[in-house]
Amino acid sequence: MKRTGKIITYQNQPINAFFHSNSGGKTEIPVNVWGGSGYPYLQVVETAGEEGYSQYLSEVELSNDELINKLKTKYQDIQIDFANEEDIKILEYTDSSRVKTVKFGNHNISGVEARTIFNLKSTNFEITKQDGKIKFTVKGYGHGVGMSQTGADSLAKQGKNFEEIIHHFYSNVEIKEINSI
Repeated sequence: MKRTGKIITYQNQPINAFFHSNSGGKTEIPVNVWGGSGYPYLQVVETAGEEGYSQYLSEVELSNDELINKLKTKYQDIQIDFANEEDIKILEYTDSSRVKTVKFGNHNISGVEARTIFNLKSTNFEITKQDGKIKFTVKGYGHGVGMSQTGADSLAKQGKNFEEIIHHFYSNVEIKEINSI
């Protein structure tokens, strides 16, 4: 049986073509999401034109008690002094401006873990505190690795073809006939 169609390869091997809904402006490298050594064809790339999509911006607002209760599901000994500006603070960002490490009182946690605990749409967030509430302002939707679906749609609307879109999101790859590998 003859196979037909195209495949994306890196060094003659099929790639893991990860994708997500909306990058919030830049994609992420896999090591910052899942650990490991990463994939050389998955790099941080800018994705213009996503701002007009509903997935681009979201907010999660929690009372101080709600924040503590969510954190206690994993950190039973959590202690936060809400009057201390240093007790809730983003400590470190990835190269794509996503939260790498955030401090909640006596615990420093990863942005990926904060995303899970607080049900955030991505790790690309900012934190503000006001009137006994904590607000997460989130850009993008998904892990951010690979192709952004809304970014690809935006590029297509700008007249880019599928090959240009693939090469935008996956670095140094080749698009080959499937029966050639």
